[in-house]
Amino acid sequence: MSAPNATVNDALSSRSDRRRLLVRAAFGLLALFIVSALVGVLAHVAEWKGTAAFFSVTMWISFPLYVLSAALSIDTGNRGWSGRLFSMGTFLFVAAFVAFAIFLVIADAFYVNKAAVLKVAASPYIAHALQLSIVTSVISTAISMIFAIPMGYALSRYPFPGRLLADTIVDIPIVFPPLVAGMTLLVFFTQTSVGRWIENDLGLAFVFQPRGIVLCQFVVAASFAIRSAKTAFDEVDRRLENVALTLGCTEWRSFLRVSLPLARGGVVAGAILAWARAFGIFGPLMIFVGSFRGKTEVLSTSIFLEQSVGNLEVALALALVLILVAFVALVTVRLVGGGALVKL
Repeated sequence: MSAPNATVNDALSSRSDRRRLLVRAAFGLLALFIVSALVGVLAHVAEWKGTAAFFSVTMWISFPLYVLSAALSIDTGNRGWSGRLFSMGTFLFVAAFVAFAIFLVIADAFYVNKAAVLKVAASPYIAHALQLSIVTSVISTAISMIFAIPMGYALSRYPFPGRLLADTIVDIPIVFPPLVAGMTLLVFFTQTSVGRWIENDLGLAFVFQPRGIVLCQFVVAASFAIRSAKTAFDEVDRRLENVALTLGCTEWRSFLRVSLPLARGGVVAGAILAWARAFGIFGPLMIFVGSFRGKTEVLSTSIFLEQSVGNLEVALALALVLILVAFVALVTVRLVGGGALVKL
């Protein structure tokens, strides 16, 4: 090996070692920040002031150090200082946005006190609201998936007349204000002959009734499941379905044996997103079913009720539960559905 080549290899090896060290430092500092934040919040709730103060300081120190080490660890290849500064500059925007979101949640968490947590744990109304939130969101998600799987497959595979219109209508509940869904349902069931027939003659009351919660959740959340299912079926190679058909499978068996298993990740991701959306719905419920304690109150409307009477600490404690549910749902979608969330 010539001397110049050896020098280049040594430089590349040194750069690689330095980057590995920075990556490890960044992950370590990130872990320290997360642990400090969690322990600090728990210590604050438990009213251990000294412990809470120590971990709060650790948290504020570790995050800027994480940002610095993560920025320096970005691999820019051989683009020199210009490329490094550009990469670090763009990363700082990521860090600023993430920091803003994280510290908003942390501020909420540090506002909650021990009395609020005990009140949440002891309240029978909040326990009922949590139970109702879980039951109704599971039912609405199941109904959403009954529609999402065949609709996603049809929109992905069949170029029928009006497909573009149908595809657009599927996305409407995602983009329009949630209050519109509640207002539309209320007008339909109270001001139209069909709605009154369903309510009065069939005896299927939805307005200001628990079953109306399921209907609101379905209207708002089904689009996430349908869109995710369509995206998942779009990624299934149609040649595999054709091979199954040439081997004697019917369309139904080809769907069950080939298409659905290959699209499983995206379909499951859509179900998780739909459930999380249904679990946290608020606006349509306030208009269509109200928030009657012990009857139509769910966790999201509990936050409004507690805040409206001045129990801000209790409202924030409940809000943190919803934030945790959303975070776990998104992480699960990333793990199960891969890029399904990005492609919605």
